Amino acid sequence: MALILITGLAFGQTLQKGNVLGFHNATFIPNPDVTLNQCIGFMKDKYLPEVEKNFPGVKCYLLKGLRGEGADCISFVWVFQSDEVRNKFWKADGTYTDLGNAAVEKLKPLNDEMGKFGKMIDKYTDWVVL
Repeated sequence: MALILITGLAFGQTLQKGNVLGFHNATFIPNPDVTLNQCIGFMKDKYLPEVEKNFPGVKCYLLKGLRGEGADCISFVWVFQSDEVRNKFWKADGTYTDLGNAAVEKLKPLNDEMGKFGKMIDKYTDWVVL
């Protein structure tokens, strides 16, 4: 799956040696009367542009599963310019650094709004381009 995603990303952006890719598979548990497509619209139109603005050196792609085990699930591919860029915002244990906390604080209104759609359970792995 990772190779397919990397190939797909290559058409939109040239991956370079040293880039770090974070693959996040999310299970979305919607609130009553909320659809997955409503959540996707919010993520694409509001949330991800603000994430990229507040995390310089990071590009984030939103994916929707079409078939197979991940059908109707959403995933995120985070593209960091380097391990150093990722480490500015996240510690090795996955918690935020001070700079990461400051960026998340700026996103608080959007995080609160996203909570109206439902809950996401996220599992991730970071990969480096060799």
